[in-house]
Amino acid sequence: MTMTTSHSIDNHRKFWDGNLHAYIPVEPLQIPPSVKLHRNYKTDIDPITYEVVRHNLWNANLEQGKIVENLAVSPITLETRDFQTAIFTEDAEILFFGPYLQYFGGMLDVMIKYVIEKRGEEPGIHDGDVFMQNDPWVGTAHQPDVGIFAPVYWEGEIFCWVANCLHQNDVGGTTPGSFCPGAKDIFHDPPVFPPMRIVKEGKLDIEIEAAFRRQSRTPVNVALDLRAAIAACHASKTRILGLIIKYGPETVKGVMKKILDTSENALLERLQTIPDGTWKERAYQEVAVTGDRGVYRIELSITKKGDTLTIENNGTEEQAGAINLPFAAWRGAILSAFNVILLADQMGAGGGGAARHCTFNPTPGTMTCPDYGVAVSPAGIYATELGVAMANTLISKMLLASSDPALRQLALSTTNGQWQIHIHSGINQRGEYYVGPMLDTMIGSSGATPYRDGSFADGQWWIPEGQGPNVEGYERDWPILYLYRKEHQDSAGAGKFRGGNGGILAYMPHKGQVGLGVYTAEGIPKTSGVLGGSPGTRGETVLIKNSNILNIMTSGRLIDSVEELEGERPPLTGKGPAIELGADDVLEWNWGSCAGYGDPLDRDPELVRLDVETGTTSVEFAETVYGVVLTNQQTIDANETDYLRLQIRRNRLKEAGAQISSRLESLTQVKFQLPENATTLGDNFWFKQNNGTTHICCTHCGEELASGEQNFKDHVPVREEDIGKIGIKDVNLERFVDAEVIYREFFCPSCAVLLSTEVSRKGDQHLHDFMLEQVTN
Repeated sequence: MTMTTSHSIDNHRKFWDGNLHAYIPVEPLQIPPSVKLHRNYKTDIDPITYEVVRHNLWNANLEQGKIVENLAVSPITLETRDFQTAIFTEDAEILFFGPYLQYFGGMLDVMIKYVIEKRGEEPGIHDGDVFMQNDPWVGTAHQPDVGIFAPVYWEGEIFCWVANCLHQNDVGGTTPGSFCPGAKDIFHDPPVFPPMRIVKEGKLDIEIEAAFRRQSRTPVNVALDLRAAIAACHASKTRILGLIIKYGPETVKGVMKKILDTSENALLERLQTIPDGTWKERAYQEVAVTGDRGVYRIELSITKKGDTLTIENNGTEEQAGAINLPFAAWRGAILSAFNVILLADQMGAGGGGAARHCTFNPTPGTMTCPDYGVAVSPAGIYATELGVAMANTLISKMLLASSDPALRQLALSTTNGQWQIHIHSGINQRGEYYVGPMLDTMIGSSGATPYRDGSFADGQWWIPEGQGPNVEGYERDWPILYLYRKEHQDSAGAGKFRGGNGGILAYMPHKGQVGLGVYTAEGIPKTSGVLGGSPGTRGETVLIKNSNILNIMTSGRLIDSVEELEGERPPLTGKGPAIELGADDVLEWNWGSCAGYGDPLDRDPELVRLDVETGTTSVEFAETVYGVVLTNQQTIDANETDYLRLQIRRNRLKEAGAQISSRLESLTQVKFQLPENATTLGDNFWFKQNNGTTHICCTHCGEELASGEQNFKDHVPVREEDIGKIGIKDVNLERFVDAEVIYREFFCPSCAVLLSTEVSRKGDQHLHDFMLEQVTN
């Protein structure tokens, strides 16, 4: 955050101090006189030396990750890579994000800056120190995400910092696994440890280690993972010192500065192609704490003015329950999207270049910038992924307005907006206590782009090195038996290009005690469609009590769906109470898909046919959603498809209460030709100038939709539907919340193309997605 006067800087530091409010550093940092920073660097570094040192620094960070992978013992870290490594400059500018969980990298620099400003004088920062912290108001998403960071000293000065953040298997709290959906405040959450030296001048502080592991239900796992993180920092530090010895400190520091400057220049070049304006995104959280029935609005906006990006959460409702997202994680989620979507070619340095031009201006006491005292431990399930998804959508919409065709192709439809998961615990088949977080969602799916579909099992874009868990590994460690795990047909967000399907699985207890403490079930979709695309599917948990699964298995048969089972089916709610499972109980849950891009009726029928052929899409879905009619031989009936699509378009306007235009009287429509060099936003909008006023028009037919600062949504036909009817499975929203939530579709009044979709609480105004300043024809 950039301030302009010493008075405003002082006020900022007093308010955003990491105590009652989040710690938000402001430049320049307050660096105590006792903290000596290495500032000297060369500017005239030859290209070969630059590339050699740059790649060595990158490899030092990769090596840190490999140390974690080799030494950690918790499956959440060891197998699925729920951690991040990073390198920072002497004053904690982000040099490299590692290829792991991205938003961690956008939190670690905040932790380091806090230590420089708040711990630099007393107790001081010394060569050989390693700091540990899990305080969400200082710089983490929730208490299980534990930051470990260390200064790299050269001749008495801090040369740079190395750091990592690992999700610890259990760090206390009221619920095994430390995601506590029933926590009413911070004192029901796991303990909070502000930054402290876990290693003091090269020696591990066993008292602090003992206090930290004492909070955990799995203390051995925590202790070993903690030491893995410390060892990883040591390895990275050793590698960097070797570089300094070989090439000289001014050369290595010069390479660091050039890496950041190159990343910054790449950002500025890309911003020049995007018109100034404001982009907004909105989503809704539900059920703030076990037993609650509320609906909560979350908003995010990015305003571009030249080379400055101002990021705000205006419109976000006040902090509530246990689903709040601390500032550092909100910031990290946004920087992640810049790093991976916009600046992926910068080899992990994109977040640092973007951070130089991002001004974060949150409203305190809101759900994405909560004040101290509220619960935050479930953020990693309910809140952080939503922050990532919203940033994903916004930055993609900005890219879709770029004048550079190559940049427009980088746009990516929204990733899954909630982390679906089960966390169970109990006594395993060897008589040992265990905590079992099922991270099958790591298998993930990818979003659509303006030119191709997403895919099932592509992982999560914001965890590049993440990997799905091994079924046999989970069955080895925990007393469960998988019945199936597979692609979830028809779950993808539909569109001109569809998102990747999510997945679905079922399991049962096996040779042990299983208590289910955390399970995800949603009523409101949180994965927004882009420019007419459908949202990704919501998560659901189905419980079959006292089923006949044992009889079926005794007969030698396997099941493919829980619909084949008999038994009681109690309705489950989001953030519901813990459940003790019996030997013949079965659970099914799914992880969400990615959203779609563009109007599903614009999808190439051949792509729909291929999806049916591969089982990605059902015949029924092909016809009802995409308007594609297949023969019994599953070939495309072109005439029937054209006729059906025309009827669907006509019905859109009719159901929206609008007059059916003359363009929809015939199967043949004249294709509108966009003016040369027109400013566009994706496939749906183009902007023309007339007497100094910007007019928003439909790219498909040329129809003028709105002008000036008007929200086009207020001037086009809109159809409202029950949100529970959206997706592959009807959901009765009254099972979850009291408020009415609706699904809105906005159509061009002339050609009936689906311009945009949104989820909205009844009574909330239409979201003003974008407002561009002066554009050229």
